[in-house]
Amino acid sequence: MSIYAPDPELKQQAATLAERIGLPRVLQEPRQGTFLVVTRQGLELCEVNERKKMKKLQVDFTTAAWTLRLQRVRKEQLIQAMGRTTPEKSWIIDTTGGLGRDSFLLAAAGFNIRVFERNPVLAALLADGLSRTAQHKTMEIAKRISLSSGDARHYLETRRPVADIIYLDPMFPPRKNSAKVKKELQIIQQIVGNDGDYDELFSLALQNANKRVVVKRPKKGSWINSMHPSYSVQGKTIRFDIYLTGSLKNQAF
Repeated sequence: MSIYAPDPELKQQAATLAERIGLPRVLQEPRQGTFLVVTRQGLELCEVNERKKMKKLQVDFTTAAWTLRLQRVRKEQLIQAMGRTTPEKSWIIDTTGGLGRDSFLLAAAGFNIRVFERNPVLAALLADGLSRTAQHKTMEIAKRISLSSGDARHYLETRRPVADIIYLDPMFPPRKNSAKVKKELQIIQQIVGNDGDYDELFSLALQNANKRVVVKRPKKGSWINSMHPSYSVQGKTIRFDIYLTGSLKNQAF
């Protein structure tokens, strides 16, 4: 993977980003493979396959689709999974930030979110998407999100239970009924792969969440670590498993 800036005025910005996330900067657009492109419209993740077809991915919370979705944010099953609590007084740690969509929904509902994303490319895309809300009406939502580029396990290992809720969204196969999601997840899986260490992250989350741990799973997927949740919120293709940590604090992990 590499970084490319077609605009000469953005070459220094591309060089700074390349150094920060440890990727080489190229002077010509790659003809194949996956690469980042620095543009005046923001940061893009591109993939060119062997047939020379390009797929593009960008984090953008300022679209009309987002505006419409935010109008119904209280009806989101993700929000329901957080329980009956006062969002403005609750802190959530999103341990698997990804493209930041779930975190943005939570922030739109009033929660304060600390997001961790350990893949530097995804973290850069998310940071770019959040920065572009600065001149948009979603700016106040983005202000409730704190992004950290790094592994959430390192933070949780310090055993500081500062979050009321800890959220996990381990990578799982894309949904068959959504071509757009499938396309995006295909690109992400090229650079991230599948999460193979979520069992350790889940254990740390149970130890550090004051109120609950929420895990996003495929609707018919197995329970994480084969551990029965306190209850679940079901959707058409996914579900949210809720583990109420108050009843688990006396157990050994």
